[in-house]
Amino acid sequence: LNSKEIIKLSKKKIKNYFPKKSLKIINVGRLVDQKDQITLLKAINKIKKSFNIKLILIGRGEKYYSLQNYIKEKKLSKMVKIFYTSNPFPYIKQSDLFILTSRYEGLPNVLLESIVLKKMIISSDCPTGPKEILLNGKGGLLFKSGNYNELSEKIVFYVKNKKRCKKMINILSKKIDRFDYKKNLKKYLNLVKNT
Repeated sequence: LNSKEIIKLSKKKIKNYFPKKSLKIINVGRLVDQKDQITLLKAINKIKKSFNIKLILIGRGEKYYSLQNYIKEKKLSKMVKIFYTSNPFPYIKQSDLFILTSRYEGLPNVLLESIVLKKMIISSDCPTGPKEILLNGKGGLLFKSGNYNELSEKIVFYVKNKKRCKKMINILSKKIDRFDYKKNLKKYLNLVKNT
C-alpha cells in the first residue's frame, strides 16, 4: 500500500458524478461473478424509494451486460452508472460509502485504498481479508456474502448512524499503517538480516 500515491491520484480533477444531496456509493472491481455486484444492485433496488441514492460501479468484465439489463429492468438507470477508469481514486474520494460485495478475496487492496481516503466501508464477510482489515467490524460494517437484504440494512444503518460510522472510520484510519509497504519491507529486511 502506497498511501502518498493514492492521495496524490485522488486529487486529479474529474467531473462531479454525485449530486450534492445524494447518498454517494461506490464499488470498484472487475465485473465478474467473484465480485458479485448484482447483490449491491439488489440492495439498492430494495431501498431506492427511501433515499436519494447515486451509485457508481467502476470496472469492466463479462457481467457488464447482465448488470446493465438488471439496471434497466428495475428502472435504476438514473441512480446507477457503470464505467471503467484506470484511476478510481478521485471517484472514491467524492463518495460517502465504499461497498465491497465479493464472494471471496485474496487481500482486497481496494478496501485499503478506501481507508487511506477515509471512506466508510461496508463489505461482505467473505474469505479472506475484509474481516481482518475492518477489525472484525470495529472499523466498518460486514454482511453475509450474497445477502442483499442484510446489505440494504447496513446501508440504512449508515444513513441513520453517521456519527457512529465516523468513529469507525477514525479507528480504521489509525490502523492503516500496518499495510504500509515501506514499513513491511523494513520488517522483511530485518528478518532476512537476522537469519
